[in-house]
Amino acid sequence: MESVNRKVILISLIMAILTAFLVYAYIKKATAKPEVVEYINTYAAARTLPPKHKITDGDIKIIKVTREYLNPKAVLNKADIIGRRLKDSVIEGEQILVDRLADESKATLAYRIPEGKRAVSINVTEQTEVADHIRPGDYVDVIASFDKEEIEDVNGKMVFPRITRTIIQNAAILALGQDQVIPDEKQKELPKTVTLAVNAQEAERLVYASEFGTIRLALRNAGDDKVESSQGYIRQDITGEKGSKILPK
Repeated sequence: MESVNRKVILISLIMAILTAFLVYAYIKKATAKPEVVEYINTYAAARTLPPKHKITDGDIKIIKVTREYLNPKAVLNKADIIGRRLKDSVIEGEQILVDRLADESKATLAYRIPEGKRAVSINVTEQTEVADHIRPGDYVDVIASFDKEEIEDVNGKMVFPRITRTIIQNAAILALGQDQVIPDEKQKELPKTVTLAVNAQEAERLVYASEFGTIRLALRNAGDDKVESSQGYIRQDITGEKGSKILPK
């Protein structure tokens, strides 16, 4: 009988301890401060963006993520995103990562061509290239000279006089030779080519003139972007009729 009583007392003691522990745990949980979840603002694509796209304000949106879901390479500063170009496509809702943004100081020429323009290179000499005073970032006009040409077909003969005319105005210089930035050791080195930024029609005119005419570049004043109308000049426009005469057939 005494053994049974001891067992009952021992069980009662264990139950009391367990009950006390459960009550303590419940009170502690009930009075504990709720866990604070930290959210961080970052930027994601508002729509799917293609490679080489130049990011605008409407291309991105702010999203809140917990630190657990924040990509360690996410760009948190909006100013570091707007105006930058993408190296790869970014799908809608994806965080903007620094690895996806092109470093234009190290990017290929394709990233530097203004929107709507094409890069076209022409061969140059010291005379063509304004005595080597042209640098990337400058703006030039392209002047072309063509020799007299006669074309005869079933309808008769067409005579195109020798003419000099400005065929492109205010074209940006993208590169001299292969250099988009001229290092100090090449400052006095005459390039073999000059690369200009031109639109599609200007590209055609430039290629035609370089193939069938003679080209000169005219360096523009910094900040001068005015476009002037010109029909070009033939010999009579400069010398008039002075000294000319009609020979008999």
